[in-house]
Amino acid sequence: MTENFNFAAFIITKDRPHELFKTIKKLLDQTYPPNYILIIDNGSNNESRKCINDLKNARVSHYSVGNNSGPAGGAYWGMKLLFEMGFDWVLWVDDDDPPKFDNLIEELFDIVHYNDSSFLGMVGSVGERFDRKKGKIVRFNDEQLIGFLEVDTISGNMFPLVSKRTFDKGILPYKNLFFGFEDLDFGLSIKRAGLKIITSGELHLKHRKLAGRLNLKKNESFKRSIHSIWREYYSVRSLTYILLYKEKSVIGTISCISRNLIKSVLVFKYGFSYGKKSSRMILLGLFDGLFKRMDMRITPVPKA
Repeated sequence: MTENFNFAAFIITKDRPHELFKTIKKLLDQTYPPNYILIIDNGSNNESRKCINDLKNARVSHYSVGNNSGPAGGAYWGMKLLFEMGFDWVLWVDDDDPPKFDNLIEELFDIVHYNDSSFLGMVGSVGERFDRKKGKIVRFNDEQLIGFLEVDTISGNMFPLVSKRTFDKGILPYKNLFFGFEDLDFGLSIKRAGLKIITSGELHLKHRKLAGRLNLKKNESFKRSIHSIWREYYSVRSLTYILLYKEKSVIGTISCISRNLIKSVLVFKYGFSYGKKSSRMILLGLFDGLFKRMDMRITPVPKA
């Protein structure tokens, strides 16, 4: 890579100053660091702002959303503000998921270098395809991870690097989604606009090896941690909404509803108490997705 790209990164955070500090440092220590880092703060205290002030680095600044807008709202504000500032490329980062490799950003811009055109909308380190009729993410087999791959979405926390071309077409993350499949929704919006999303099979494989996810067998378990059942609601709601109102896929929506109705019964095999809580989240997610009841309706439980 020989070009000098005009690019910035934003980090979405909420009351996790220690994780935030580590992630900022990891970004600044990259072999090709961002020109500018904007912290999008969904939190309710001043710890993140204090963390930024303590850094005393003019390349890092802070923006308080004023409420918990979730990952979708944080991504909306991060992209909107940075593209309005004139950056050509924007990197989407979460506070508890720093880059796994010191040259990650350089590798992302290598993808840009070899694939850039007026149709390139986004690149990323790990991407997937999406079956609109089944309403399901389609995982690449290990042997398919070769060369450059055109995908429908950059996987969660896998460093989407977004072109200003998307912003010029009026595409931003849908902030009212709040949580759940916000990355998928954004990727599908880019594809509907006629732009491409490209990943590197080799970089994807590198992440898969690091995570110990080679030769992964299909997991039939429906069970989540009791502390993360709330995520079920947002996942079901978001996917239902995306399929019906964004993709306008009636077949995909019916498939999603059928699959989740079956799941709302099967979860009782893990016990009545667990089944009752999980089933309620699934059914409520279906109802709210179908009737466009968005934003934060279930209070998220922070990670331990």
